[in-house]
Amino acid sequence: MARFRFALETLLRHREGIEQKEKDELSRCTYRYQIELHKRSDLSAKFEETMQELSQKQSENAPHRELDYFCLYLNRLIQEIRESEKRLSQLQSEVQSQKEVVIEVTKKRKILTAMRTKKETEYRIDLERQEQKEIDELVVTRYAGREPEYSGTAKDRRTGTGAKHE
Repeated sequence: MARFRFALETLLRHREGIEQKEKDELSRCTYRYQIELHKRSDLSAKFEETMQELSQKQSENAPHRELDYFCLYLNRLIQEIRESEKRLSQLQSEVQSQKEVVIEVTKKRKILTAMRTKKETEYRIDLERQEQKEIDELVVTRYAGREPEYSGTAKDRRTGTGAKHE
């Protein structure tokens, strides 16, 4: 019998390639999200640090002009944090939609993989049946061609004391 061949093997390989591309895209989206999250975290840390410096300057009665610079810088940080949060929200929705795409292409690939496994199992069962059939035929033809060696009772056959058939 010939080797096992799955008729949809090309399609299965194609779907595996698509799945890998989509997983790679998910990784890129997740990486961009993590980078943006790190940026926002840095901005928040700068904001907290600047707020502490501002309160220290206020307690030291620093000149009004210097306090104005701190306020301008804080306003800029607040604006950058808001923009970062918007980007985070957008990137989070991109990651979520990409996850859904990966789930869909994985389902499609798994369907083909299950079909391939089922067909391979059926092939193996058929192969085993065919082999068993050939073995049975071989045994039957060999046994049919032999003459019995002993005549007599079953006890004689077990002990080997019966007369040989001529």
